[in-house]
Amino acid sequence: MQALCIYAIEIWLISLHMSNIHNIRRNLLMDFNSILPGDFLVTDFNFGPFPYQHWSLVSDKKCSNGYYMLISASERTKTVQEESVEIVTQGGNTYKANIIPNISVEEIILNAREQIGVWKYSVTDRNCQHFVNFVSGLGLTSEQVKVGMAAGIVGGLATTFLSEKPTWYKILGVAVACAGIGVAGSKATAKKEDA
Repeated sequence: MQALCIYAIEIWLISLHMSNIHNIRRNLLMDFNSILPGDFLVTDFNFGPFPYQHWSLVSDKKCSNGYYMLISASERTKTVQEESVEIVTQGGNTYKANIIPNISVEEIILNAREQIGVWKYSVTDRNCQHFVNFVSGLGLTSEQVKVGMAAGIVGGLATTFLSEKPTWYKILGVAVACAGIGVAGSKATAKKEDA
């Protein structure tokens, strides 16, 4: 039964990978001259073997290289900062996310700037996706956290009930792996560009 669960997870991962491969190939070389204030960007990073996405908001200020700056919350800064594209994306695959905010671009940028140095970063309840949704009037929510936690709980419970000899190491190991898979599977939808 455990082998069947692992096989199902592998099939699910392959299907997620295939559904996102077009966006990844299309956006490997993002033209940062095309971003505009109020755009939402996601950049692909890895935490060990697990991929995740960093969310940022395009500012209305430009830096010395001519690109708009990005405002985001990060583990690196422990708060919200307005920084250059190069610092925030670190050369990672980046694309525009399809988010429909409840307020104007001006209000979003104002809300974001009010959080600079104030926002207390937490990966579980005040991360970069929480920040972008919060300043956009969409609430303090993160799909990556929701899906990761749900997948971790399901993995832990499945191990508890399906393993012949469940140990805390097995349960925790599978829960962490499933949480990572959940986060990896919750990729942002790419914004469709006007032709």
